[in-house]
Amino acid sequence: MKFYIETFGCTANQGNSQDLARALREMGHIPSTLEEADAVIVNTCAVTEKTERNVMHRLRQLQGERLIVAGCLPVAMPESIGGIRCLERQGLLNRSSAAGISALFSGSFKPHLGEVAYAPCCEDLSNLCAIVNVAEGCNGSCSYCIVAKARGKLKSRRPGDVAVEVEKLAASGAAEVQVTAQDTAAYGSDIGTDLGQLLDRLVSIPGDFRLRVGMMNPNSALLIKDQLLAAYQSPKIYRFLHIPVQSGSDEILRSMGRRYSVADFQKLVSAFRSSHPRITIITDVIVGFPGETDENFSETMNLIERLQPDKVNITRFSARPGTSAAQKYDMPDRIKKDRSRELTRVWLKIAAFRNERYMGEVLEARITERGRDGTMKARAENYLGIVVKGRQKLGSIIRVAVTDSNPFYVSGHLADR
Repeated sequence: MKFYIETFGCTANQGNSQDLARALREMGHIPSTLEEADAVIVNTCAVTEKTERNVMHRLRQLQGERLIVAGCLPVAMPESIGGIRCLERQGLLNRSSAAGISALFSGSFKPHLGEVAYAPCCEDLSNLCAIVNVAEGCNGSCSYCIVAKARGKLKSRRPGDVAVEVEKLAASGAAEVQVTAQDTAAYGSDIGTDLGQLLDRLVSIPGDFRLRVGMMNPNSALLIKDQLLAAYQSPKIYRFLHIPVQSGSDEILRSMGRRYSVADFQKLVSAFRSSHPRITIITDVIVGFPGETDENFSETMNLIERLQPDKVNITRFSARPGTSAAQKYDMPDRIKKDRSRELTRVWLKIAAFRNERYMGEVLEARITERGRDGTMKARAENYLGIVVKGRQKLGSIIRVAVTDSNPFYVSGHLADR
């Protein structure tokens, strides 16, 4: 069987797709183009109304006897895909899903009997970035979120199983391993361990690779702050922190069902910046949440000005079916759009300023991806994105003299060692 996978949504979804692709390859199936594939698998996302629309548009384009609709939509919103013609509605993907998908095509392919390499990136061999999902589900109760319905309660993988997977990825040449979950900081709270202990185990694995820790909710991260700070001392962990605040107003945070205050969030960020002054900070904000006043939004703007993050992921609130926030008054889209534009203007200005700091510096970085127009993409120790011309070997360490910057990355030329 020839298969093709498209993925929407979060890093965890990307990891699910990588797991499925790897399992299918190990069974003798062959990754292919969309045009030649026997099975077209779409790993869907339902996190926002905009994403749902994009997914549905794509499903209508691909519908037919070879389409398998997988991911969050079939689980959380099965009614939304009722009119899509497809072979199967799979639900959440994992390695065991491969057997079911393979059975659908059992009479239409001959297994490839050669040795199958443990490829870190089965879908895209132009980079050396791999994803390891350490847990599924979430124990949060955010009033706007449909993820809990789609993924269920937290279920952490055993540390040994995670370590074995990272060992294989490292041995296969992965230069970057992204450790992720719906709330990475909650890892292990259901099995008597924690993320700090897992990271300590993973950094002891031999190999020339670095770990990027995925999104952590503030309340979960605060519970293990000291363990995380200790783990982040390892040079094998990128100085990178994705910590969503969602609002700068405690009133709105309570309405959202978030389990922390603005002060808690600031305390966490300050602790990491004290240990690693150049750490990259990414946060998420929802604008236009029901009941958000001009004053509440001003509090968010003020927080972002104080925080000086390297990036802000902005989402305009959209009601998700079955959530308690969907029962509240939804403000006009024009207000959400205006607030989104205003916040975007502010964070882009901040990001541009922060990246300008590197102008004239020589940074050491690891090449992880091939770029466009004869360029390579590299990452510094704080996960700063660097673009450099050339075709150096993936995974190699380079020194880059920074000559240009923008809000999203810096660029330059190779420097003499």
